[in-house]
Amino acid sequence: MPASPAPELAFCYCSQRKPGAAKHSLDQHYDGRGNGSQCYTSLSRLIVPQIVISYCTQCGAATAYVIPPLDSLPRAVCSRCGHIHYENPRMVVGCVAEWQGSILLCRRAIQPRHGLWTLPAGFMEMNETTAEAAARETLEEACATVEIDAPYAMVNLPHVGQVHLFYRGRLPDGRFAPGEESLETALFAPADIPWESLAFRSVAFCLQHYLRDRETGSFGFHCTDYAPR
Repeated sequence: MPASPAPELAFCYCSQRKPGAAKHSLDQHYDGRGNGSQCYTSLSRLIVPQIVISYCTQCGAATAYVIPPLDSLPRAVCSRCGHIHYENPRMVVGCVAEWQGSILLCRRAIQPRHGLWTLPAGFMEMNETTAEAAARETLEEACATVEIDAPYAMVNLPHVGQVHLFYRGRLPDGRFAPGEESLETALFAPADIPWESLAFRSVAFCLQHYLRDRETGSFGFHCTDYAPR
């Protein structure tokens, strides 16, 4: 069966063209190596997707990054069927689970940050709410049932395409144990939190604000943005 003709595609993501170069489309830009022969800058410098989508998920043909019609950002567009592949940030959801004044932490058994301490947290799954994700991750990583309270802290990490959201929570019975992704789990009093061995900046941000708010007896909602170090 002959390949279906490609629909009209948007112009290449290189608004600043070389002198005399015409505004060009997908096929004119993409030379199979990700280079823009008519552009000032190669395609790899123009956009930095979290995962480079090289082939169409619908028909298997090669893709190239262009700005689709009525859009403002480059997307992986199929050169054959025109399917547009959207890449969106991923939610990492966790919980500050407390028991009698101490906070539950897990020492990671997986990469990244193997062997360092973190709050129980992980990627949100389909068909669950953020609160359900926080409870599930606490159960999976620390074998602990948690009563979820309110959202507490949010950290935006645009350079890795993630948003980290943490809830406040309580352990109803104080029971916990290492899950498959944890080397060990433990309750830490505020003075004993291993600040120098925390896995992620977002976890440190959340814990710092949590302990301050707990001292004042008033919990707010805290948000920040982190750039690459």
